[in-house]
Amino acid sequence: MLRPVTDLKKSDLKGKIVYLRGSADVPMNEDVKMDNPKRIKDTSRIDPFLPTLTYLIRKGAKVVLQPGWIDRPDGIDPQKSVIPVYFYIKRWLKKSGVLKHGILLAPSEVGGETRNISDNFDIIQEKIAKLENGQVLVLENPRFDPQYNKGDEYYAKRLAGMVEIYVADDFGQRHRPASDIVLMPRHLPRYVGMHLIDEIKYAENVSLELKKKRRKPFVLILAGKKIETKPGVVSKITVALNLMDRMKKKDKILVGGAVAYTFMLAEHFMDKVKAGPEEVNKISEKEIEEIIGDSYVAWDQIHDQIMLAGRVILKAGEKCVSLILPKDHTIMKKDGGGIKRSQTQIPKGWQGVDVGEKTIEEFKNAIEEAGFVVMSGPVGMFDKKISGAASGSESVVRVMEKATKMGVVTISAGGESTLLVNRTGVKISYASIGGGSTLEFIEKGTLPGIEALQS
Repeated sequence: MLRPVTDLKKSDLKGKIVYLRGSADVPMNEDVKMDNPKRIKDTSRIDPFLPTLTYLIRKGAKVVLQPGWIDRPDGIDPQKSVIPVYFYIKRWLKKSGVLKHGILLAPSEVGGETRNISDNFDIIQEKIAKLENGQVLVLENPRFDPQYNKGDEYYAKRLAGMVEIYVADDFGQRHRPASDIVLMPRHLPRYVGMHLIDEIKYAENVSLELKKKRRKPFVLILAGKKIETKPGVVSKITVALNLMDRMKKKDKILVGGAVAYTFMLAEHFMDKVKAGPEEVNKISEKEIEEIIGDSYVAWDQIHDQIMLAGRVILKAGEKCVSLILPKDHTIMKKDGGGIKRSQTQIPKGWQGVDVGEKTIEEFKNAIEEAGFVVMSGPVGMFDKKISGAASGSESVVRVMEKATKMGVVTISAGGESTLLVNRTGVKISYASIGGGSTLEFIEKGTLPGIEALQS
């Protein structure tokens, strides 16, 4: 059973030390100063947990806020500090009229030393001891600590010993096996934040719908920039591979965004994919550029990624699931000059920045025929201020809005997808801050970090 934070009344919270877990993995403009509001490119992963934070403050709790990690720093990195998030929350609380005490930061110092958590528990403990009722202490990026990502038990117990209640409002990071996500809540009375309750409800509905024998088609828009192939890391591509076990003949996977270029390579070199990694590893840079020009791929992992994309294509064929790759593209010269349309392949010296008109039309038709749609990334560089690079992504979310009005369940999954929805101003069924977490929840019906919250 999951207990909502709203079960806690003022008498339960006043004077209590509450650990609130958010998921503010926000994109940053690293050339902008830490205290400048423009440092954070998009706040759509911070805003969802602010109502829960406000609730705790108004009930008189002493809040230890872990806003979540920023990016993937290799050790302590001042550029990946949560300080910009600290300033944003401070401004937001002051504007909303609930800030009665100054917000604290630990263990780093604004304008001073950047520290990790595990070597500075004493600093955190000292600041917690000084908290007033309704005051907030913001913790530093937990990914400054290597042991944190490995689910270190000591780290979890040490933090748990400093607080009295655990509240989670971090759906976007609930699929990660980190110390304060899967271990820490087991040592404390645990509750679910307001936004997390909504996220679970919508993902659960889609998961249950997939199990039905008679249902309308499911459409997964597999897009965005990243294909993750690191061992042990759950990504939307690996989840999509597993998700196909629950997909049926009329279901569709629409591939767009930068991930489409790796899928194009996998399709072109399918004979080598079928032969195995040794043959795929022989694919040269020149051969790749003949297919996708200078379009984005992760060169350090490209052969592994071609294999993974190839597995998705092959499994879709086995399951009779339609996997639709771009039929045409919007391309731009590598030096930034000139935009034009391209059929199938992308010439050297040019890079793909969006799907083309034929592809948009095919995507529209699939969405309009669906019963429920999940979008896990934009299909083009909608946020890069490149003329002509946003039309594909905007067309997709607008047809999702139209489909929503016709009764289709539509969900955007992840920060970029939700940013696209917010910027376009469309109304869909639900805009989720979780990308991989949404897909994994739909696939499995739960997440490791959700199971840890069960009472």
